[in-house]
Amino acid sequence: MNQQPGKDALLDRIVEDIFDAYPSLYERYGENGKKRTREDNQHHLDYLQTAYDADDSQLFVDYTLWLHELLSSRGMNERIIIDNYSRLIRLLDGYMSEQYYRFFKACLEEGIRALHAEKKKDEDN
Repeated sequence: MNQQPGKDALLDRIVEDIFDAYPSLYERYGENGKKRTREDNQHHLDYLQTAYDADDSQLFVDYTLWLHELLSSRGMNERIIIDNYSRLIRLLDGYMSEQYYRFFKACLEEGIRALHAEKKKDEDN
């Protein structure tokens, strides 16, 4: 996944997919919103790569929990991360080798499960 042209195309596709699904985001945030969404997804991919290089999916789960805490402090809930991760799972295939895809997909699924567990803990308190 270190191939920059492929990564750029993937990031463009992710941003396009999100803004197509939620047209009000563009009305609200414009091009700056697209830029920020691209940066956010660059971070997701960077953490996935770090977890892959270390062969440790927990690194990505820890990043996910940190991100959830950060976004929660800004009034956002886990749904935005789950939606983004679900899109990544769907869109990553075709942009990388099968080996990368399987690992990245497993990390994203673990991240989603961790977010659901956090939500359940919050509801139980």
